This record gives sequence, C-alpha cells and structure tokens, in this order.
Amino acid sequence: MKLKTIMLAIFILMVSCEKKDLSLNKKILVIASEKVDCVGVSPQKCFLVREVDKQDWSFFYDSIIGFTYEAGFEYEILISEKQLENPPQDASSIEYKLIRIISKIEKTSENLTN
Repeated sequence: MKLKTIMLAIFILMVSCEKKDLSLNKKILVIASEKVDCVGVSPQKCFLVREVDKQDWSFFYDSIIGFTYEAGFEYEILISEKQLENPPQDASSIEYKLIRIISKIEKTSENLTN
C-alpha cells in the first residue's frame, strides 16, 4: 500500500510539472533598432518586432524581463513566453523573459512602416 501511495505522489508531481511546461513557449524575435510611438493603456514608446522568417514589423507593447535595449542596434533574441494565471487588470496576460541574445548588430532597421 505504501508503494502505491509513493507511486501516486510521483505521478502527480510529474503531471503538475508537465502542465507548467505547457504554459511556457519559446520564440525568436527580431527587435528593430528604434522604438516608435504607440498607444496601449496610454501613449508610450514600443518595440517594433518581427519573427525571423517574416518581413512585417508589429508593435510590442510589453517589456521583456532581463532585456536591456540600446537604440541603434537590431537584436535577434530568444525569449520565453509564460501565460499568467491571474494577470493584473490592464496588463498583459503573458510574461516575456529573455533567454539569450542571439545577435546585436549596430544598424538602422529596414522597412519600419508602422
């Protein structure tokens, strides 16, 4: 009976760990060399981002934990996205965290039409 209880406890721990991993997503983003004016909850400066294989830039209203932006450089970064269970009101339901900087190139990003 004791062995069954221990096995059940181990199974529950494994399942709960798997659920946490499902809420974590990794993604590579390109961040443009300049921030632009945008309006979220209020007027602010936003990153322009795109996925590596895409041409079009889009507004990125949030911050990225651990990422320190320097204007004049285009970045390629690996980030994690974590779905937050109870986000604050008027805040993103996703937490973005820097895993690593893949590249940081001093340049003016192209096709910034947003």
